[in-house]
Amino acid sequence: MSLDLFEKSPNPTWIYDTETLRFLEVNQASIDLYGWSREEFLGMTILDIRPKEDAEPLLACIRRGGTQHASGPWRHRRKDGSEHYVRISSYAIEHASRPARVVTVNDITDLVQTTEALTQSEVMFRGLCASSPAGVYKARIDGYVLYVNPVLAKTWQMTEEEMLGHGWQRRVHAEDLERLTRGWLESNAATGAYEHVFRIVLPSGEIRWIHGHSTAVRSADGKPIASVGTTNDITEQRRANDALRMSEAELRALTDQLPVALLYVDAQGNCRRANRAFEDWFDISREKIISLDFEYFILRGDGKQYEADVRRAWALVMQGTPVRFEKTIAIRGRKRTIEATYTPDFDAEQNILGFTVLLHDITERRALEDQFRHAQKMEAIGRLAGGIAHDFNNILSVMNGYARILHHELDGNEHLGHMSAEIYRAGERAARLTQQLLAFSRKQVSQPRIVRIDDLLRDEETMFRRLVSDTVFLEIDFGAGDACIEIDPHRFSQVLLNLVVNARDAMAKGGRLTIRTAVRNHKVLVSVNDTGCGMSTEVRERLFEPFFTTKDEGKGTGLGLATAYGIVREAGGTISVQSEEGVGSTFTLSLPVAHKTRPVDAPVIKQGCTPCGDETILLIEDDTNIRYLLAHTLESCGYRVVQAENGVEGLAIAKEMLPAIDAVISDAIMPKMSGQDVIASLRQLRPELKALLVSGHIDADPKNLASDSLTAFLYKPVPPDILTAELRRLLDGAPASV
Repeated sequence: MSLDLFEKSPNPTWIYDTETLRFLEVNQASIDLYGWSREEFLGMTILDIRPKEDAEPLLACIRRGGTQHASGPWRHRRKDGSEHYVRISSYAIEHASRPARVVTVNDITDLVQTTEALTQSEVMFRGLCASSPAGVYKARIDGYVLYVNPVLAKTWQMTEEEMLGHGWQRRVHAEDLERLTRGWLESNAATGAYEHVFRIVLPSGEIRWIHGHSTAVRSADGKPIASVGTTNDITEQRRANDALRMSEAELRALTDQLPVALLYVDAQGNCRRANRAFEDWFDISREKIISLDFEYFILRGDGKQYEADVRRAWALVMQGTPVRFEKTIAIRGRKRTIEATYTPDFDAEQNILGFTVLLHDITERRALEDQFRHAQKMEAIGRLAGGIAHDFNNILSVMNGYARILHHELDGNEHLGHMSAEIYRAGERAARLTQQLLAFSRKQVSQPRIVRIDDLLRDEETMFRRLVSDTVFLEIDFGAGDACIEIDPHRFSQVLLNLVVNARDAMAKGGRLTIRTAVRNHKVLVSVNDTGCGMSTEVRERLFEPFFTTKDEGKGTGLGLATAYGIVREAGGTISVQSEEGVGSTFTLSLPVAHKTRPVDAPVIKQGCTPCGDETILLIEDDTNIRYLLAHTLESCGYRVVQAENGVEGLAIAKEMLPAIDAVISDAIMPKMSGQDVIASLRQLRPELKALLVSGHIDADPKNLASDSLTAFLYKPVPPDILTAELRRLLDGAPASV
């Protein structure tokens, strides 16, 4: 080889000394592939580019020598340490009066890696096939079988070797062989997928039915190069199907138990079988049905779209394709949503005998799904309302607190005192609004109190009048006097709100809505009467079921009366309804009279009688404005106040001066560490420590406080006099007010 050809060769080429094994010459392709410079190469031996473990095989190959020699694959090492696979050819020469060899290298890394991947793929394929419960085979596209798994060979009672090539054909039934092979070969060349049922004959003469499915394997350019498939012995399944077809009486008994309507139609479109549900739905006797063709039921449907959908399904199912769709049809005079399923019926030769139509009434399921989605939407709105209420509570705590303080400080200034009182009253109205938001969110913590029922109605009267339309006359008859009940007033407002809204909706064209209260047999009665459309017996029986509603889609969740029922029952009462279609409805709430001397909602502390003290109070509150308000309130009553802006800081302060702290006032829910966790940690060091938790959060859940005399809980916004009164009660060890 001339030096010019040697240098320009595209393949890495070098000359090495056969005695010293040192490189004598290398071309540019070698430098490019291996990464060493020419000077570095000339200072190396051919062993330096081989892994250490390949040294002995290399030396043995060199010793064999020969004029020309080709070997490989070998592993060669690059300068960066990476390895690649090569095949080399060499021949002996004399170079500079030294025995030498010229070596030409072919990089076959991609080929080796591809071969290894194919080998691994083949091993994995055979491993998966060996563990498959179905028969698996691999063949050329001409039907020449290359591989079968043990399950397939066992089913056909042949060895794996006997089935290779065309040996498998010896088991196929003579009447099925030509159809099977023709369909298989045609599918390999066309669609690539083939599903078939055929018979095999075992050495004993027994005939078994086989279901096969094959798929063509295609090359990168889309040409089929092989076929893989599975087979299953369906003899027992087929026998069971044949037995079922032969037993018409058993089939009728079976189908009549189905909760769906069933119709069987033959390939000519004649109705051949129907179950009892189909008879009932369409009010046609079974004898009449089997005298009709399917066209009759197509034309009986709900409009042209229904007819088009059914004709499409009929066409597809007669081609062997199952079809499923939903439509609205009339069943016993009522619009119902049905799910229709069309399933083809094949004989042993895969000829279509007809099809089965199953009609499943999914009206209630769809209604429940719609109600559930609506309930989720309402829950999201409720969460938003609850979050707004929480933020309002914090703001109102500051507004109402400072308004109360200003009113107290301005005692004697009638003009400014009146202004501060109006600010406070506006804040109280806003506080009631937040409670209504909490009630709407359905996440309000129940706070039963002793309240006068007539006072509750008076508080809500304005809202009720806003809810009803101009065509509805609202009358409220306060007849309970001073009678009290024990209930969460805001949850009870939710009950009344639901009843008033339902009554309004029942009087779309106007009417009279009357709310009355009375006391009878130690029960407080609240009745809500409307002159609306009334309701049937069937509706009354389901009235309090969750998600049951008679309102149009999107106008009701079906949860209002169910919630009202639960609230009244929780308060120890009952709720009943009387109704007549076209006359109206009356809902009556019956709640036990609360035998208490004074309702909790009555004023306890008169202005100017704020309880004071000189104890040391640790105040933990993450809202700066509320913390300053509470601190000012306590300090104005003589208390010594130590402030902390979060639970972690409060815990650290308390540990330093725990013996000097008489009580802890803390927000129940704060970032980093909740008030309840702070109290729990401090009581491990001082079990008798007294604590007052406050919160305006809807998820605040003071657990086990009923039996805890050392802890009290107040919901924001907390009036200053209520805060100081509850703190004083806690410090004095007095029992909680009822």
